[in-house]
Amino acid sequence: MMTTLDQATAQRIVDRAMPVIGHSVNVMTPDGVIIASGDSQRVGAIHQAARQVAETSAPVVITEQEACRYTGTRAGVNLPVELGGKTVAVVGISGTPDKVLPFADLVRVTAELILEQASLIEVSRQRRHQIENTLLALLNGDPVSEHWLKQLSIDLSKPRIAAVLEASEPHQPWLTDITPLARDLERIEPEALVIQIPDQKIVFFFVEKSPQDALSAALARLPDNLNASVSAATGAAFSNNLKACYESATATLEAAKQRSQGPVSAHYEHFPLATLWRSLKPTWQQDQLNQALRPLLSHARSDQYLKTLRTFISCDGDIQRCAQLLHLHRNSVRYRLKGIEALTGCSPFRQEDLVFLYLALESNEQSVRSYKFIEQK
Repeated sequence: MMTTLDQATAQRIVDRAMPVIGHSVNVMTPDGVIIASGDSQRVGAIHQAARQVAETSAPVVITEQEACRYTGTRAGVNLPVELGGKTVAVVGISGTPDKVLPFADLVRVTAELILEQASLIEVSRQRRHQIENTLLALLNGDPVSEHWLKQLSIDLSKPRIAAVLEASEPHQPWLTDITPLARDLERIEPEALVIQIPDQKIVFFFVEKSPQDALSAALARLPDNLNASVSAATGAAFSNNLKACYESATATLEAAKQRSQGPVSAHYEHFPLATLWRSLKPTWQQDQLNQALRPLLSHARSDQYLKTLRTFISCDGDIQRCAQLLHLHRNSVRYRLKGIEALTGCSPFRQEDLVFLYLALESNEQSVRSYKFIEQK
């Protein structure tokens, strides 16, 4: 809970009370320093009577004749402002005591309510900061104690699914502060978690939701002006492993972006193999795949071959359906696939070789650029 009073909150008390009571209001620290006042020239001065109020936790009423006995004090009434059973400030109303006394409790209660609100906001902010740091640690694979997770009411034993959102274009408007979003989410779904990671992605973790429901719930939290230009994806569901939830969703998003120029919306189930391959972060394996694909990419008809191969894969190896999508005779499709085999040494008609070619396409940046170019034509 807040135990000190900042100047901005003190000024809020003054600004709220003065229009109602029609008298100048001062807010002092327990040490007697005026930190907000209806008379700006008094800010920073010492108010001796406020020290007495803080020490005794009792009001001090000062008449015109008594004001000279207290340094920096004018006639009026000064009351303790308490929070959590402790005097955290003193509020004073300047004026003839019999005129300002009727407003004393009103001003004191107003001050305490404003302080309680500020305290709750501060507690919420601190808890949000703790949750963010904890989620970052979990996403980095760092150990977090069960006791601490319990303190934050984070139960990782339930199956969770991650939804990752990012701006579809690098320079488009994006959320810079997700605090209001997080508060809104906690109010509606107390078990859901959300964090904005350093690369500006927003990641939601939902408990026991279907991929479509998770994606819809995440997008519903965004302002309407951002919703249409967001790329989003969900990963696989895991218990006790937020890192896997996040990595599978991010890999799904990258796999989906490879297949589209604009905003994408995808789920892990759409292309699990491509997602798993990205999650493995291959090194020498990727070089081997690229080596097999180079003759195809350097061929004069590489665009034609790539489009045929990708369509054939998307049709689950069904030549007739592939031919229909490409508006070709099935023999023409077969001829092209034979050409791919001659160039790469991998037969699209053998399941193992087709998987190899699929991973090669997923891994090769030149293939990705060619695929996007083909899709646009």
